[in-house]
Amino acid sequence: MNDLQDFKSELRAFIEFTYNASDKQNTAARINETEKAAFDFTDKYVLNSPDLIAGDLERPTQDILNEFITEKMQ
Repeated sequence: MNDLQDFKSELRAFIEFTYNASDKQNTAARINETEKAAFDFTDKYVLNSPDLIAGDLERPTQDILNEFITEKMQ
């Protein structure tokens, strides 16, 4: 399951970078933009991964996004 751990690590870094790079001033708009980008990232990751399928990444993606959103809304 090292592939899954790599995915989680890469997704967290991608989410943080995307959020920080956003030109939106409103936190909710930045989060929305980041969430959409995260799902695009996950789709591309699945297409390029020989060992992972969408079902493997659906739950971790949502958990990571929920954790990120909670952190930013505090």
